[in-house]
This record gives sequence, C-alpha cells and structure tokens, in this order.
Amino acid sequence: MNSTTVTLSAYLANVQIQIIRSLLTPVYIISNLTNLANILIFLQPTLRSHVCSYYFIGASLAHLLYLNMGCSTRVIWAWTGYDLSLKSLIFCQTRVYFVIFGLSASRYILCLISIDRWMITSRNVLIRQLSSSKTARRMIIGGIVFLLLIIIHAPFAYVLTDTIPCGPSPQSNLFMLYTIYNVALSLTPLITLVIFSLLILYNIEQLRSQRIVPVEQASVMNNVSHAGRQYKKKDMQFIRLALIQVAAYLIFNTLHAYNTIYAVATQNRIKTADQRALEGFLNGIGLNLHYTYTGVGFLIKSYRLIPYFCFCLDYFLLVHDGIYLVPEDLYRFVAKTLQTHYNFQIGTVK
Repeated sequence: MNSTTVTLSAYLANVQIQIIRSLLTPVYIISNLTNLANILIFLQPTLRSHVCSYYFIGASLAHLLYLNMGCSTRVIWAWTGYDLSLKSLIFCQTRVYFVIFGLSASRYILCLISIDRWMITSRNVLIRQLSSSKTARRMIIGGIVFLLLIIIHAPFAYVLTDTIPCGPSPQSNLFMLYTIYNVALSLTPLITLVIFSLLILYNIEQLRSQRIVPVEQASVMNNVSHAGRQYKKKDMQFIRLALIQVAAYLIFNTLHAYNTIYAVATQNRIKTADQRALEGFLNGIGLNLHYTYTGVGFLIKSYRLIPYFCFCLDYFLLVHDGIYLVPEDLYRFVAKTLQTHYNFQIGTVK
C-alpha cells in the first residue's frame, strides 16, 4: 500500500511538473505580453475615453500582478526545483498577500464590467446615468483600497513548517477568517457574473423591440448624429467583450472555485495519502487553468480589437521611426498574415 501511495504521489507530481513546463511556462510569457498589449490598446485615444477601458486596463494590471507573484514561482519551481516561499516565511507571506490581492482585484473589476454593461443597457435612465468615467474611477479606487485593507489578515494565517510548507494553518487564530474570505472570493464573483450576464442578455432582448438610446449618445446626438451611431456600435462591442470575458472566466475558473470550496468543506476529514495526492493534483490543475485565463481572456476578445492591435504592432512593437525592431522578414510575415486573414494592414507591405 505504501509503495502504491508513493508511486501515485510521485507520478502525479511528475505529471504536474510536465504540465507546468509545457503549458504554464508559455502561458506565463504570453499572458504577460497580451496583458501589456491590452493596456496599450485601451490607452489609444479612440478607446480610452470609453468607461469600459478603465475596467479592462485595471483588470490587466491586476492580472500582471497575479501572474508575476503567483505563476512565476510555479514556473521557476518546475524548472529548477527551487521555491523561495518554502525557505522564507517573510517571502511566503508577502507573496500570498499580493497573489490574493491580484486575484481579488481582477475578479472585482470583472464584476464591475458586468454591472456597468448591465447599467448601460438598462431601460431606466437613472441607472444608465450611473455608467460614467467618474463612477468607474471611484469604484476602482475605492474597491482597491478596500481590498488592500480587508485581505491584510490573510498572510498571517500562513505558516512555514515541515508539515505545512507555506500554507494556512488550522491552528492559526485567523484561519477561520481566511477560510470565509476564500469561500466568498470563489462564490461571490461567480454568482455576480451569472446574474448580471443574464440581466444584460435580457436587456439586449428588450432593446430589439424598443430602441434605447444610451445617455452618452444622447448628449452628442443633437450635434453629430453619425458620431452618435458610431458610439452606439462601440458600446455594443464592449457589451460583447464583457460577455465573452465572463464566459471565459466561468470556463477557466470553475475548477479552481470548486477545489477551494471542497477543501474547506472537507478540512476536518481524515484523508488517505492517495486522496491528498489526488486533491493536490486537481488543485494544481485548477491553478494552471486560472493562470491560463489571465492570458486567454485577452486573446478571445482580441479579434474585435484587431485594428488597435495592428496599430500597436506597427508603432510600438515592430517599427519605430522607420527602424525595424524585429527582423524585416518577420515583420512582413505578420503584416501579410493580418492583411490576408483579417483584412487589416500595418505599414506598407509589398
């Protein structure tokens, strides 16, 4: 039995390492690049005036923090076998604080995106008026400050011992508070996103039978009617992006949420070594999927933003002041691919 247990634990640990090396390593690199590109795209003059740009930029910044404080240590451990959080309690607790903050901030801002898109599609004028850049800035800043304070207890629930390497200790006085927050962090965003996504779809269905003019459009409609129609089209585009983002979140985060709730529900059960090994493996898979979401969320919605992505490629990444920042052949390959498949052109391609 012991031999079987050791074999299963070793086998799952080896599989986990191979998954991190082959999947999570490229995900870590691509996710950092795509989130940086996301920030550059939504900072463009044609997009940054839109209220949703604040939320998407904030979400990308939270993803970058979460990736580089959480995912990076897993990648380093998989390739080198070294994890500083298993050697230093101070680093362990600091890392945990910023990982939880990055995760909480990204989920909070995603909920704000869904709520904002529900407000902009509402039939109630007063509700639609709440969707504004001023409201977005207040909600983001206020929420960030609140999260920084409310999770300050979390690192102190973590200990570094032979039996608990950088993990929450059931003997800690803060363990119950940490557990409650963990469950809330898993369930609240899921419930919020499902509810407001359904409300958005309901409002859109109502718009088909009765045209609703957004407040922002109404303010400029008397001056430039064409600009009003163009803004409405952009507004609907952000609604689609929000729904796609929610769908990606549900797909890539459900397992991680389930693992968290299951761990809390079964924390007092006596488990065999096989069970602990399997639960640890599933928890690792959930984390890998969650880290993957931070990058794939941008890739899924990037098709709608290809014109702005091309702008960034042309003026920030590939060519600057007429000087090729990458090999010219690579630049021409990317340009021709975008022109052939998406009918968008960067630079002058012959």
